[in-house]
This record gives sequence, C-alpha cells and structure tokens, in this order.
Amino acid sequence: MSIKVRKYSEWKDTAIIVHLITQMMGKVKLSRMESQPEWAHVLLSLTSDGFTTGLIPYGDKSFSIEYNIRESKLVTTGIDGRESGFSLGGDTPVSDYYREFKRMLTDVMCETEIYTMPQEMSVKTHFHEDHEKRMYDPDAARDFFRASVFAYEGISKFVSGYRGKKLMPQYFWGTFDTTGVLFSGTEQPWPGEGIIEAGAFDEQMMEFGFWPGDDAFDDPAFYVLTYPFPQNDYTDAGVRPDKAWFSTEKSEFFFKLADVLAAGDPQAALHEFLKSGYGIFTRGEGWAHSEWYEKPLLYTNGSSKLK
Repeated sequence: MSIKVRKYSEWKDTAIIVHLITQMMGKVKLSRMESQPEWAHVLLSLTSDGFTTGLIPYGDKSFSIEYNIRESKLVTTGIDGRESGFSLGGDTPVSDYYREFKRMLTDVMCETEIYTMPQEMSVKTHFHEDHEKRMYDPDAARDFFRASVFAYEGISKFVSGYRGKKLMPQYFWGTFDTTGVLFSGTEQPWPGEGIIEAGAFDEQMMEFGFWPGDDAFDDPAFYVLTYPFPQNDYTDAGVRPDKAWFSTEKSEFFFKLADVLAAGDPQAALHEFLKSGYGIFTRGEGWAHSEWYEKPLLYTNGSSKLK
C-alpha cells in the first residue's frame, strides 16, 4: 500500500472537516446505541472505503451511516432500502454539511437530536454555527485513510492473540485516532471530573494507536499509552526500534509514521514498537495476569480445519 505522509499543518483544513464529519456520525451512535464500557458503543469501524457506524438499531427503520472517503461522500442506508447522501468538496462550511447531514437522516429514518458541540478537539463552535470556510482536499483525506488502514492492520495483528478483554482497533472520533485497547482486568476508577474521562478510564488498560497529529505536534505517529498514567520516567527504558521514544510531557511512547514507513519492513517495525511498549509498561506498571494473557493460542491464522 502506498502511503503519503502529510504533516498535520499540511492538511489541517481537511483534517478538521474529516474530524467534524466523523463526530456527527459518532454522536448519532451516542444518541441511539445502548451504552457499553469504555464508550465502545460509539466507535466507528473501518471499511474498504472509509468509516461506518455499522447498523444502528431502530426497528423497521434501522440504518447505517457510511463516510466514503474514496468518493468524498456520506450515505445513510436504511434496512428498507431507502438511501440518501451528500458530497464533500470545495470550501463548504461545516454548518452547510450539518444541514445536509440532518436532511440525509430525515430522508431515511427520522430526525435525530445530537449534541452539536465538537468534543475533544480545538474547534469549539456548534456544527450549525460553524460558518468558517475550510477547503476539503480529497487526496489528503484519502492519504489519512490509507495510513489508518495500515495502522488497523498492524494493531489488529498485535492485539489479536491477547486473551484478556480488548477492543480491536476502531476509529475514535473524539480523539481522531485508530486505536486498539487491552485491559488487565483491574478496576481503576477515574480520580477526577468529566463524564468522558470517567467512562473511558475506569480500569487498568493500554492503548495502541495511530494519530495524525495536531497544532502542537505536527507529525502523524503511533503511540502506546497506559492507564493509570505512569508516574515513572521511561525515557531510558529501551523502547524499540531506535527512533521510538518516551514523551515525558505526555507519558506515552511515540514512533513517527515517517520513521515506521522508512523501515525495511514497516509492519515488522510497527510490531516491534507495540510489543516493546507493551512489555515496558506491563513490567513497570505491575500488570497482573500478563503471563496468561500472553499465552499463545492453540490455533493460528491459516489453519485449514479445527478438530
């Protein structure tokens, strides 16, 4: 797969549009799906074309929302065959996209009330009030998606054999990343305020994700994050490969996408990073049951039959 690495600043307008469009999709799930631990019910899945809500139950009007990044369009499809959508392009304001988004939902099922303030991002304007013109670059959006697919493949391979509770990699529309999560099984309630944080951080866990950057960190990168957030400094812990590092500011391990892709075998380099970060954190943060969670499965990919 050919992946063009774009710094966040090089496609910022498009990144904001992609982020806001997927927030609209996720907020529909938030409004209509039954709650699950760690907000698992609101995540978006990757498809061969982009992102999807998957099926959202609503009786005989059950539906799904697809963001086709390849063709720069959103489509809602009902189980009765009804379909509606709209295209992304030019310097269309987000307020116009949101108006079309509401029309699309009404065409297929019904009006859906969502909280219109963006969450966990720098934009702090309600969808219907965001009249700023930002240029949508279809090629930049597709480059981001290809990088997300690359991340999905690598993270899926790493977390699949883990025997404990997990979230296979999905797109987190709040934090704008494609992430898989492993849980140790130890309860760790969030000590502060905030419903988002309290729901996301209530047990010991580790995240393995790809993030396209932001205004403060311009480079798209992979990361390994653990909660409770570590108090130890792992700068000299020996994370691999050589170009990966520990950020004392964020208390996470990072490995830039550009450095991953520059490796002779990018997927192998990514696997080494994820495995290295996992090993350092499980040892340093005292994860219980890790020996059992890491015990190899009795069957492997490609097995011709099960006995």
